[in-house]
Amino acid sequence: MKLLSRLAILLTSIAITLLLLEIAIRAFYGALPSALQIALRFVHQTPFTEARLAPLPLWHEDATFQMVVAPEARDVEQVGSLSVRFRVSTYAWWNGHVGFRTPPPEDGAVQAVALGDSHTFCFTAEEACWVNLLSARLGTPIANLGQPVTGSESHARRYYSFVANPALGLKQPRLVLWQFFGNDYNDDYGLALLNGTAQTPPEATAPAPAEAPLSAWLRQYSAVFALLDALMRADDPQMRRFIDPYRVSTAQVDIAFGRPYLAEAFDMRQARNREGEQLSRAAILRTRTLVEANGGRFIVLLMPTKEEVYRHLTEPYLGTAYLEQLAEPRLRLLAFCAEAQLTCLDLTPELTARALQGQQLFFSDDIHLNAQGNRAVAEIVAAFLDRDHSPSTTGK
Repeated sequence: MKLLSRLAILLTSIAITLLLLEIAIRAFYGALPSALQIALRFVHQTPFTEARLAPLPLWHEDATFQMVVAPEARDVEQVGSLSVRFRVSTYAWWNGHVGFRTPPPEDGAVQAVALGDSHTFCFTAEEACWVNLLSARLGTPIANLGQPVTGSESHARRYYSFVANPALGLKQPRLVLWQFFGNDYNDDYGLALLNGTAQTPPEATAPAPAEAPLSAWLRQYSAVFALLDALMRADDPQMRRFIDPYRVSTAQVDIAFGRPYLAEAFDMRQARNREGEQLSRAAILRTRTLVEANGGRFIVLLMPTKEEVYRHLTEPYLGTAYLEQLAEPRLRLLAFCAEAQLTCLDLTPELTARALQGQQLFFSDDIHLNAQGNRAVAEIVAAFLDRDHSPSTTGK
């Protein structure tokens, strides 16, 4: 009997300890290191609710557009990084399955369009997004058709599907702004891979072992289990792909930088990214032709990375070769702009000038522009549009 009593006490103590740990991990989730927060972000807050420690993203994979945001969301909280939270409302266009941050035009006239990835979707409140700030400056409604985790081919498909398709009977825009980021080539290859049309074989990786049902359940509902699993896989490169290993803080600027994902996605030595580049070029030319045939103006905006804009702070840590690797996709597109007589605006020089003045243009621990950075882009693009120019490449 004494043995059974002691065993019962031991088991009760273990159960209470685990329960207290479950509560403590959830209570202090925001104080955990970034790698652990990412590993635990989708653990349920309690076993009795669907709410997670971090909100689930509104976007999901799609065979046509690579990634789409759910339509008809209303004031839903989203997380960009550990410190970046913003609220999103989305609207379906023409009963489609894609949610945009701009409602469809009631009069059937699309006056201007912004196409791009998360840098156009914006990881800020809607009113702080550069698209809306530019719209206010120009006095022209600009439809924000940005979608996170998408490349040029997806942008082109969205433009045709929701604006330029003759079956829609829409009045065509006079201005189309096409935002490019250096991972667009990688994303275009990803969409081709998803559709089974990629010519470059994917990297060979060992198949992940099948997860037992109990383990899968614990990963969602037990913070202790998820934490121990993350600690056991601490040396796994996949765990650190989106973690910035460096951070610099000055009197004016605080930035974390250098996440491994960027080096992978921007590496033009990789055949998959070179294949994506060809897909991107074709998508840009196809859309430019369509826009100009309808009397519109097509302008490519080249968005740099935080690492490039704050080169004076990041180069001592990352080295020149790393930064040149990040710049290569953008510089290759600038060369293509000259070759194809595209009107292109490289945002890098003017954003860099502001960074040298001590302006915080990006979130500290996220790759996206903060509110000040969005204002800067709106000002730069507005000034560019005010100038008389012919098809060219420019960073001035």
